[in-house]
Amino acid sequence: MSSDDVCLRRIDPDDLAEAQAIFDDLSAYSLCVDGAAQTWSGHEFATAVPVGHGLQHKHPFIASQRGLPVGLLDIVKDYPAVGTAFIGLLAIREKAQGTGLGRCLYVKAEQFIRENLDARIIRLAVVETNPVIGFWEKMGFRPTGEIKPYQGQAVSSRSIQMEKVLSEL
Repeated sequence: MSSDDVCLRRIDPDDLAEAQAIFDDLSAYSLCVDGAAQTWSGHEFATAVPVGHGLQHKHPFIASQRGLPVGLLDIVKDYPAVGTAFIGLLAIREKAQGTGLGRCLYVKAEQFIRENLDARIIRLAVVETNPVIGFWEKMGFRPTGEIKPYQGQAVSSRSIQMEKVLSEL
């Protein structure tokens, strides 16, 4: 599978039901990071921004394969610092996990960041109870050494900050 098999479409108000359907299919992720059923909404995904940032910094996408919505991607420009793009979420429907879609979606994310966000660094945070650090290391990310407490609905954990420095093309 190649990244050409995945299409990104910016979320707009007409896409909120599709985004919600993908969230509803992320029960294993929800249990890992929150210890409970999914509480995110498509609307929250499309509009939530970090303190001090506006919607102009927010880039939420639905990922599709062969016209079917298979994942979600959220990128915030200049967070936590200017020149850094933060991946707030990269999620693939559970039935499509393990097929290479996550890698393809990440390749699309990095391409978007390089072409549109003028970032030199990509950052993300992994909740320690979510077993995806190995995936992110394969994508070129390394832990920064910064670890923050994380409190889900029923899970207390830690958030491991990771980053990748983008080289010149």
